Amino acid sequence: MDHPEHATQAFPKEALERIAHKIADVEEATGSEIRVSIRDFRDASEAGLSMKELAQQEFGTLRLHHNDARYGILLLVLYHERKFYVYGDEGVHRHVHPETWNDVAKTLTKYFSEGAYEAGVMEAVERIAHHLKNKLPKPSEKHEMSAEVTVR
Repeated sequence: MDHPEHATQAFPKEALERIAHKIADVEEATGSEIRVSIRDFRDASEAGLSMKELAQQEFGTLRLHHNDARYGILLLVLYHERKFYVYGDEGVHRHVHPETWNDVAKTLTKYFSEGAYEAGVMEAVERIAHHLKNKLPKPSEKHEMSAEVTVR
């Protein structure tokens, strides 16, 4: 399958809305705060950063660390580099197995290699739900952040 030129072609508005709804459902079921950030390119100032460093920076930019329970999870996709990184905050890491993110990454690799971008992110969010099910204490307050998927 052809690789669309831009992330907005691989993830049209309707797909982003479906992903956002899936994220909201998983957040409600698990007590987590999940964000998906899809970027066409790195900024010039980010050229020397590893994927982990870039994910940590994006995590901060999206203010996911401001979640009181520290249950933030970021799925960062660098579309043109065909790379991604799953980053979970310290509250999540206290409750899940370290292999959790490898499982999510394998799911993304499989779907993305087939050109099934929306399905890959949807299944990745579903895998996150599977790993978090009944593991995070339910927060007393409603979700602090939007489930909106960002594309830039």
